[in-house]
Amino acid sequence: MTLETDKVLTPAETRVASGYVAGMIGKEIASAAGISHNTVVRHTQNIYDKAGIPRSTNALVAWFLSENFHIDLSEFKRRVGAALLLAIIAVQTVATDFSSDFVRSSRVRRIEARRGGRRRRREDENTLDITTI
Repeated sequence: MTLETDKVLTPAETRVASGYVAGMIGKEIASAAGISHNTVVRHTQNIYDKAGIPRSTNALVAWFLSENFHIDLSEFKRRVGAALLLAIIAVQTVATDFSSDFVRSSRVRRIEARRGGRRRRREDENTLDITTI
């Protein structure tokens, strides 16, 4: 598939930009592409210069997506989208943590109940009942 950014970037720069879009950091991109981290940094600087964008990964990703997929990523829309994603992730995290804590706490109670029951039986066996003597 030919990307719109292929007209501006070299194939190596496109691979680096795609890595950033996929959520990788520079060292991960270098490892995946089999190049040095310094080469990734150099390609990233070239991308910033060729695209005429601020030197930030967020700006690079926004530029790459808007050029290739014709997505309008103005500053306001990016902020609203980020806030919505953050809210979704927060709700999902809270729901997951609550359910896992609930499952874990009920399991812990069952285990403690079993252990407590065993302890009581052992204690009963080791105590001497004065009334039976």
